[in-house]
Amino acid sequence: MNNKRFLKLKEIISEKSFWKNVWALPSILFAAATAFLSFFDIEYKTSVFWILTAISIVYIIFYIYKSSGLDSISLNLDGSIFEITVGDIFEQDSKDDYKVIAFNEYFDTLVDNDLISETSLNGQYLMKKYPKEEDIQKFNERVLNDRRLQKNIKETDVERELGGNTTRYELGSIFKDDDYFLVAFSKFNEKNEANLRLTEYAACLLKFWSEVNTLYNQKTVVLPLLGTGITRHKDFNATNQELLEVLIWTFKISKVKFKEPSKIKIIIRDIQKGEINFYKLKELENNGL
Repeated sequence: MNNKRFLKLKEIISEKSFWKNVWALPSILFAAATAFLSFFDIEYKTSVFWILTAISIVYIIFYIYKSSGLDSISLNLDGSIFEITVGDIFEQDSKDDYKVIAFNEYFDTLVDNDLISETSLNGQYLMKKYPKEEDIQKFNERVLNDRRLQKNIKETDVERELGGNTTRYELGSIFKDDDYFLVAFSKFNEKNEANLRLTEYAACLLKFWSEVNTLYNQKTVVLPLLGTGITRHKDFNATNQELLEVLIWTFKISKVKFKEPSKIKIIIRDIQKGEINFYKLKELENNGL
């Protein structure tokens, strides 16, 4: 068992709700056996007891091992399905899905490993879909001329000493690019460093869900764990587990009511899965946030 799974196991078994669930089946077995034996005089009552004990121990060990190794889960949140799984967002090829890619508040497009890294999701997106300079120019023009996006402009002709686009948009704003939703998700300072405060993070997500509601057309919305690529969270230090819980929380408290049925699919990268307690996420469905 690797170290991350061991730590996840320790976190799971420390939760009272976990033991309540894990004891459910053994309790039923012992209750049924007790009720049965009370009506019949069976010679091997002690043997039955030890057999049930052995079955229960094996079941509990299996349940604990399975819970600590979960890498996907499906939640029902007020009629909307939240599927959380490990994968690659660029391998979600279905035309029935909208894939979400996080950009900064300027919808910058210069992939130079300074402004935008080649390894980031938006860097990969731009290189895959707009490999030529003329393609990027046309993309920038489409963003500027998008009437929906123009309503979310916060500032124009911004002076940026280190380069980049000069129109700044409200965080959470979406530019629809074929079957992709490109979202303005991080603020950039004068050094072109991504940053976000906790209040801005939550407000950005609420705006994002509102935008999605007007655009998704009852298709599945597939998104990465938003916020993990930000250089610095200015007034909070959140784990990937906490970012994921906030993502779900903002969906639940949003006044937006998605048309039924709706499905959200959150893609966790393989290197992130050791930090996610999938079992705990199920409790968010059962007990609320």
